[in-house]
Amino acid sequence: MNLFKSAGCGLLMAFSADSALAQSNVTPPTPVMSASSQVGGSLYVTYVAAWIDVVSKAIPGLTITQEPGGSSQNIILVSTGETDFGITASSQAYLGYNGLAWAEEQYRDFVGLHPAFPTYMTIVTLADSGIESVEDLAGKELAVGVPGGGSDTIARELTDYLDIDPARYVNASWEDTGGLLRDGLADAILYIAGHPAGFLQELEVNRELHFLQLSDEQISGFLDAYPYYAPVSLSADTYGGLSSDLQTIGQMNFMIGTSDLPDDFVVAILDAVYANTDRLAQAHPNFSETRLENVRGIPTPIHPAASAYYENLGVEMRLAPPPAQ
Repeated sequence: MNLFKSAGCGLLMAFSADSALAQSNVTPPTPVMSASSQVGGSLYVTYVAAWIDVVSKAIPGLTITQEPGGSSQNIILVSTGETDFGITASSQAYLGYNGLAWAEEQYRDFVGLHPAFPTYMTIVTLADSGIESVEDLAGKELAVGVPGGGSDTIARELTDYLDIDPARYVNASWEDTGGLLRDGLADAILYIAGHPAGFLQELEVNRELHFLQLSDEQISGFLDAYPYYAPVSLSADTYGGLSSDLQTIGQMNFMIGTSDLPDDFVVAILDAVYANTDRLAQAHPNFSETRLENVRGIPTPIHPAASAYYENLGVEMRLAPPPAQ
């Protein structure tokens, strides 16, 4: 199976006029709540607000209130039935489902519904640096953001997995990192977050950038070793230094729901979401990534009705392997 198989545009033709009829025939539960994040905390609040607007307008009689939460907290809120829906990240979902790290127990009463938006890992150097592949990072100065941050963490996991020893991990704020690369105080940057990143955009105004590409085998193996990450694809038009879409590693933020959501309600929600991705993108450009091909970034079980929905469309799903004993 090709890990990077894309759900083509033709699949969207499956959303026909019957979808609107199906939505109108659904009797939504009441009351309905969805958890996002603390007010002003993250894109979660913005996404869930846009999501509520889309699905409530598509399904007559549906009213959803947005409640505060957080990536790991939403796993708990949905699993215990305190809210019907929530948004979370692939790492938090995997750890919560398996009772690892932040989770003091296994949370199994939540299911994935659809992707929201991903973060992407990029490894960037200057085009004239002589660094052509990730293996060339051996003995080099690799800038990874603040100590203990997401970029710092995955940089150490990735280089350990690939058996690459940088000369040093350079910790600095992202505001300073572009200047470190420009001035030769770092040889490359590893950054995982949303894109485009302002410091990279500023850097490529005057310098040509080179983005290192991991092989399919490297990505697949790393995801087996660290299942809480996800396969993602960064669009070629994000940076001038990209000549094609960058297949990489990231985290998928995705919508979850309680395990007992009615099948017809779940299908109506999926129809509404995928038929209105343009409206989601109006709230934030990153929300255009609510796409069928990003279903593969959900590492935990998907609602049975959603799973059948994706199977009918030929969409690839990925249940991450259990943690090693």
